[in-house]
Amino acid sequence: MTKRETKLTLTDIHRNAEELNKKQKFFIDKDQGKFIYYYPKFSKRKITILINDLSNTMSYVEQHKLDFFNNDDELNNYILFLIIKHFTDLQTELKDKSVELHFATMNELVDIGWYELFLMDMFTIHEISNVLDEINKRLNLSIKYLALEEELNHR
Repeated sequence: MTKRETKLTLTDIHRNAEELNKKQKFFIDKDQGKFIYYYPKFSKRKITILINDLSNTMSYVEQHKLDFFNNDDELNNYILFLIIKHFTDLQTELKDKSVELHFATMNELVDIGWYELFLMDMFTIHEISNVLDEINKRLNLSIKYLALEEELNHR
């Protein structure tokens, strides 16, 4: 039996968008009742904001000659931290705070074991992969743009 075809409506768009903005509780410690709100599904818009945050942080680190991002592992760990930041209520607490505090918070999350807990138990691999794929797409686009610009400059 085939499904009946239906035309897309504004209600459909609204309903799907609403799903992306639903937060859930994740219990860090059920005995103590300690929880954090998080987004189980990642919106494209929030992923774009995360990527802009990453870009701004990288520029800040470079301009201020900070001792961060010395290798790919540090960069990857920070990207995963940004996923935690942007898709939990940590976003509101860290908003407008220094890059140095972001790195300190990331290291504290690692030290107490919540960094891994959030990435392994709170978020799905699928959603994390969507963020990483989008970063790769934009990086590849930037590399192509730079190569084209270089080619045009040598003509």
